[in-house]
Amino acid sequence: MNQKLITLVVAIFLACTLAVTPTSAKVVFEDVAKTDDTYDEIQYLISLGAIKGYQEKGKTYYKPNMSVTRAQAAKMVVISAGGQPLTVSQSSYTDLKVGTEFSTYVERAKTLGYFQTTSGKFYPNDALTREEMSYVLTKAFNINPDDFKDYGMPFNDISSSNTYASYIKAVYYSGIAKGSNGNYMPKSSVTRAQFASFIARANSDKYRLPLPQKFEKVDTTKVIGLISVTTDALNVRTEPDATSNILGKVNTGGKLSVYAIKGSWLKVSYQGQYAYISKSYAKFLEQDGNTIGTATKSVTANQTLNLYYKPNSSSKTIGSINNGTKLSVYKEIDGYYLTMYNGLPGYIVKSSTTVVQTSTPSTPSDTHGNSGTVTSTIAKVTVGGLNMRETASADGKVLKSLAKGTTITVQSISGYWAKVSVGGVTGYVNKSYVKLINQSGSSIKNRIIILDPGHGGKDPGTVKEGNTEKAIVIKVGNLVRKKLEAAGAKVYMTRTGDTYPTLEERVAYTKNNFGEIYVSIHVNSATSSSAKGTETYYNISTDDQYEEDQKLAKYINNEIVANANMKDRGVKNMGYYVIKNMIIPSVLVELGFITNTEDRQKLISDKYVEIYAQSIYKGIVDYYGN
Repeated sequence: MNQKLITLVVAIFLACTLAVTPTSAKVVFEDVAKTDDTYDEIQYLISLGAIKGYQEKGKTYYKPNMSVTRAQAAKMVVISAGGQPLTVSQSSYTDLKVGTEFSTYVERAKTLGYFQTTSGKFYPNDALTREEMSYVLTKAFNINPDDFKDYGMPFNDISSSNTYASYIKAVYYSGIAKGSNGNYMPKSSVTRAQFASFIARANSDKYRLPLPQKFEKVDTTKVIGLISVTTDALNVRTEPDATSNILGKVNTGGKLSVYAIKGSWLKVSYQGQYAYISKSYAKFLEQDGNTIGTATKSVTANQTLNLYYKPNSSSKTIGSINNGTKLSVYKEIDGYYLTMYNGLPGYIVKSSTTVVQTSTPSTPSDTHGNSGTVTSTIAKVTVGGLNMRETASADGKVLKSLAKGTTITVQSISGYWAKVSVGGVTGYVNKSYVKLINQSGSSIKNRIIILDPGHGGKDPGTVKEGNTEKAIVIKVGNLVRKKLEAAGAKVYMTRTGDTYPTLEERVAYTKNNFGEIYVSIHVNSATSSSAKGTETYYNISTDDQYEEDQKLAKYINNEIVANANMKDRGVKNMGYYVIKNMIIPSVLVELGFITNTEDRQKLISDKYVEIYAQSIYKGIVDYYGN
């Protein structure tokens, strides 16, 4: 081959290469760094030929934070979807001149149905809104909104009457767009950087967001209860997890239908979809919306009973009760009793029960079936001047005042009220101000103990060399729970996995579960690596029987120091929120310092995790046994 022929072949090859890949080279924008979140998506649109940028003083800018106009959006989406410009002799819109570059792309978008227009104008220079974006992308990239019609609306600010509602659901469930704090912000404008991301996600699975949970359509036939919210601004979340998205908030008195109980969460219906709220901030109502009153008597099931949602056998069955179960009765309607079982109110057939107590003036049973069961327990009064009342109510008539240290006989316990007798007088006292003592068997049987592994979820606590406080304390907490339950205690944990209850939620959880003692478990840290050892905190505050807190702290601290061979930093008074806001004996344990090499090796050792757990368990047993 001669030199002229070689030169010709090379020239043809280069010309062809440049002709077929005019946009393959990356455009360098002065205002888009490689570290920017949308860098890859912007480069992807460059490769499609959808964007060029702005030339200013010899430099190229993308202007990522500037709102994308409707005309710009038309061009970008037509090219990205593989379309071609369309030249017409007469403009379809009175505000768009024929012959301009944008006109050709807007005209093509019109024939493809990418935009909704009704006034004869296109408004090419107006900013594209988020709701308009959802319509444009579903049309351009063949995403069918009908595929998502049975899914709930995930956004608090989008009603079913919104014209774009179905398209917004489609881009959300397709992994193209998401909102913030449960809102979609439909009228907000879309920036150029955002629109590049949205197009890239719509056109390529590579850029899509993790697909969200597809919310089920609420089936109203599956409702099992009705609750009333007991606090203002209660978060309604997408999952039974304190770190999940917030769909909205409900204030005190707000009523929600319940579909399931999942641990410390209630599955409810909210704005047409399933959602979750913390059980600690809700109380069950009668099915007609009235407050459940006080129990009038107790009965025993004569056979396996159905728990009905309403007082008739054709109603939905929401539970099954074993033969021999004792139940509190709150109301009688047409041959049915209103009762509470496993925290859920419902109706049982009256004729299938036997009355075992004709009159028990008590508060409704707690959400864990603590229904005024007679106990073989005594109690010692832990404060001076404790009122014994005629009824289980803070408004009940005072029968007598009990001195600190007085021993009383406990007949039954329901919620926070104990029916007691002393000196020939029977009445009710708030169990928070007495120490319950079993006269036989396990000292902690039936005691309601709240364990609170600190931090969790988004809050790792103190961290050292990849070891987190939240992971250490949940391991210890779960082991303590198993040991306590094996000895007959009723144990409730503020968290059992990697979730983050707020401090307020931890306190409310304790109160709503009628806790009798509270133990918060933590790991310490310090700027100096020489700081080491175990310390346990209690709090002295008004009306707090701090001597009981102090005793509990000493028993636990002493066990840890002795068994884990820790330096004893002592028992200390400190007003940490979770112990400051309790009226029951409450302590906060700092197992050791993660910043100290010796302590850290113990904290991350399975052997010592077991020792810490056994020590806390033994400290609690010691407290109740002395």
